[in-house]
Amino acid sequence: MALDFALLIVIFAAIVVSATFLSHIFSELTRLPRLIFYIIVGLIIGPLFLNLLNPDILQINQGQFLEAVVAVAVAVIVFEGGYSFNRCLPHEQACSPIEFRRLIGNVLRLSLIGGLITAVLMTLVFLFIAVIIPPFAFLMGVLTMITGPTVINPVVRRLGIKEDVAFTLEGEGLINDAIGVILASAIFTAILASLSGVPIALPVVVSINLFIGILAGLVVGGIGVFLSQWVGPRFISHYKDQIDTHSLAHLSRIGMLIAAFAAFALAETFAHHAGIVAALIAGIMLGNRDKFGIGPEMDWEDYESYDMKQHIEEGVHTFQSDLVQLAIATVFLLLTAFITWELLYVTLFTPFFLAGLVVVGLLILVIRPLAVLVSTARTEFTFRERIFMSFFGPRGIVIAATGVFFSLTLALNYGFVYPQLAGYIFLIVLMTVVIQSAIAPILAKTCEVCTVEYDKQEQ
Repeated sequence: MALDFALLIVIFAAIVVSATFLSHIFSELTRLPRLIFYIIVGLIIGPLFLNLLNPDILQINQGQFLEAVVAVAVAVIVFEGGYSFNRCLPHEQACSPIEFRRLIGNVLRLSLIGGLITAVLMTLVFLFIAVIIPPFAFLMGVLTMITGPTVINPVVRRLGIKEDVAFTLEGEGLINDAIGVILASAIFTAILASLSGVPIALPVVVSINLFIGILAGLVVGGIGVFLSQWVGPRFISHYKDQIDTHSLAHLSRIGMLIAAFAAFALAETFAHHAGIVAALIAGIMLGNRDKFGIGPEMDWEDYESYDMKQHIEEGVHTFQSDLVQLAIATVFLLLTAFITWELLYVTLFTPFFLAGLVVVGLLILVIRPLAVLVSTARTEFTFRERIFMSFFGPRGIVIAATGVFFSLTLALNYGFVYPQLAGYIFLIVLMTVVIQSAIAPILAKTCEVCTVEYDKQEQ
């Protein structure tokens, strides 16, 4: 059995790499997000067709294998999101620095006020339209406030969306990831506690998880900044005759990966689901480490014929981007392995599907626009820019991974099967990604939120 499972892991790894490669090609050809193609491949290799992956195989050690894989993937994804946040690579000449302090207020308003409006209204939708019992309606409402930066970022960059709008949408996704997962995990913990007959104080759990996540991120990020900005330059100056550029780039890539896992693991050691906050904070700190100014300035140009610093940063960015794509592919291929014919029947061929269409329709056409228009009122955004943000907020990997993991935990540990939880999440992710990504180019041109350079390139 162990050998069979080891062989399965090797086969799955090959499938992940192949799916990432093919999805990238099809995404470039069709201009659709890669996530769609990950889902298609997952459905093909899952219980619906080839059955290479199924719940019986993945439910090893009461689902701990799946939890571990998802945790590693999410740590990499969130860290890279934070690392790239408010960062412009030196080789991207058309990219100008973002005024972080000017725009962070808009990001927080959209994340906090807009997120709260979405969570409350979606809770009511799940309660009265989907007829879900109150604790799970609250859980689903919080989960649906989480937008998908792994879907949003490639689309806004490919379309050449104006910096202010792109920065706000990307920032909303990153902050909502952290807050939404913390709050959803606290609600889920409360649900499990009620099933066990041991009530807990929800605000206390949320506060503790946020505090531990932020603290762990600051600690790991601070250590990383110190090593890279104070120790690193001295190391390079002392050993510049023994080391080359490629070695430095390699060490930098590995160092960032260590920081991502260290931040996530440190926070998770003390509070479950606090790791995503820690990875985000550490990523933001290290992505902007050159702004701390705690060490000597290196004269990079003097001892190499080309800009070594630029080469290292490009290597780190490329390395992390490749890892993120593999992580996203891994999670979605694993999650789609739980889509059985029974779940598909419940999702598509029962009154549940009609309710799901109404739920997704209200989210896209009513609740998201209302949340954005209210939270961006009296800001410098034009009405056209606010309209674009209102109808572009696809959900992605974090809501999918979190929701399906909750479903698995209930089924394995408590025998509580609640197919509506996974079914609604699958519909919300799939439909928001497909619909909103498809209309994004048309909406962007109509609302005039594309940069001048992109418009000329299209013409």
